[in-house]
Amino acid sequence: MAAPDLKTLGRYNIERVLGKGAMGVVYEGVDPRLGRRVAIKTIQTSNLDEATAKHYDMRFRREVRAVARLNHPNIVQVYDFGSEGDLAFIVMEYIEGRELKDYLDAKERFDLARIFTLMGELLDALDFAHQAGVIHRDVKPANVMINAAGRAKLADFGVARITDDQGGEATRVGAMVGTPSHMSPEHIQGQQIDRRTDIFSAGIVLYQLLTGQKPFEGAGWALAKKIVQDDPVWPSQLVQIPPTLDRVIARALAKHADQRYQTARSFADDLKRVREGKAPEAAASRRSAASLEAEKEFWEGVKDSDDPDELELYLEQFPEGAFVDQARKKVAELRAKKGQ
Repeated sequence: MAAPDLKTLGRYNIERVLGKGAMGVVYEGVDPRLGRRVAIKTIQTSNLDEATAKHYDMRFRREVRAVARLNHPNIVQVYDFGSEGDLAFIVMEYIEGRELKDYLDAKERFDLARIFTLMGELLDALDFAHQAGVIHRDVKPANVMINAAGRAKLADFGVARITDDQGGEATRVGAMVGTPSHMSPEHIQGQQIDRRTDIFSAGIVLYQLLTGQKPFEGAGWALAKKIVQDDPVWPSQLVQIPPTLDRVIARALAKHADQRYQTARSFADDLKRVREGKAPEAAASRRSAASLEAEKEFWEGVKDSDDPDELELYLEQFPEGAFVDQARKKVAELRAKKGQ
């Protein structure tokens, strides 16, 4: 869309266009009261029907209210909101840098140490937001800025859900807002979501950083089916990385939220352990002796099987089991042999 030729918007002076999207334009501006550079995101409401215009107005207001509660070095600050004529606008911290998506689209790769650092910063931001009762709901590379100092900053809480006692605009079952390729199984099915949906999405970002590709590709029903039912190709089968990272990815991308990392902090802690050359914390270590014995018995029954589906069943039943690395390796070998 063409960018309106603006000199001012509200009290802000417009300097230049930073980017354009299907629904609006992002400008660089200056707050004359504070002498501060800002980014101003706009929506052209004249092109929208009344219901859609109200939706975007509500989205902007939600973003301001959500992020105003979040003062964190890895979260893009939101300063102000307003409307003028046919434009609604939101005023944000100006970031000198690039979206993570730009790096990925350009096939620029990060070394493993850098990936650990970026993910640590992203997960710190999410943990802080979740502690404040805010769910982002659209964690993806386009919403992660890398500033001039190389620090990750999480942006666009416009679809964030504020979990408070008043309810207000909390997510309804059946309401789905976000980016399908980065949605959790419960999100893409329109079910109730909580902070663990952000953990799944962060797991997808980690997968992209490690491999340069998404774990689930496609569109529409085909994409939804993969997210809900299928395991991705594990990263260590695509790139040279420690196999322990497969276990971290598997837990972050668990289909059932109660089998995932329950907090962004525990996700970050496991990445820290892998970075230090240690094994990630196994959920199995907290299970009962009876449960461990049942897993061992199951594994003994399928470990010599030539049917990859039987080994996949083990992985479904025990996603954090003691034999997952062996099971995944054998599944890959059997499927390669069968040309699958």
